[in-house]
Amino acid sequence: MSSKLLKLLTMLLIFNMPVISKQKCLTKQTKIKSIIRGHYQNVLHQYKGARISSKITNGFLGVNNGSCLRDSIYTLSTYTWSPTGYSITLDLLQKYELNSLKIWFQDGDNRFYRIRIYIIFENSETQIYDNFAQSVFTIKFSDQMVKGFRIQQYLQLNKLPILSVAGNTYNPYLHFIKVEAYYQLQMNI
Repeated sequence: MSSKLLKLLTMLLIFNMPVISKQKCLTKQTKIKSIIRGHYQNVLHQYKGARISSKITNGFLGVNNGSCLRDSIYTLSTYTWSPTGYSITLDLLQKYELNSLKIWFQDGDNRFYRIRIYIIFENSETQIYDNFAQSVFTIKFSDQMVKGFRIQQYLQLNKLPILSVAGNTYNPYLHFIKVEAYYQLQMNI
């Protein structure tokens, strides 16, 4: 009887070995995806190595505390801004797979911004947005590898874009209080 039981247990172990090894592979694959996706958290943060590469042409109200890559978003009097004719370029420490970008605009008076948003990857830019935005603005885009973002504002006259001419409906600047980029899991129902 014990010989039959031993054979049965051996057979069960042999048949379940592929299932066990597949489970370990799936666990590793999930861990690697989590790393590539920035652990599903904001990767545009100063403590995660993100930087504003256009900082020479941009301004920071409140010196470095005016960086849109900081955590203290509740101080509305500090922000990152771009003058007429320039963009704000945000670089990540490494390449991530992302699908969401959230921007908090300076919006104490219901102003609108006319913006274009580009994803930067492998020395090329892909436009993902071209329209008006205001207040807290979130854009979802297809899952893709990202190394950075470039946001520009413009006025469209006779269908010719002119960079940062209009600014917003209050003054000629582009103002960011906070910017976040992350991978958001999609729920399929």
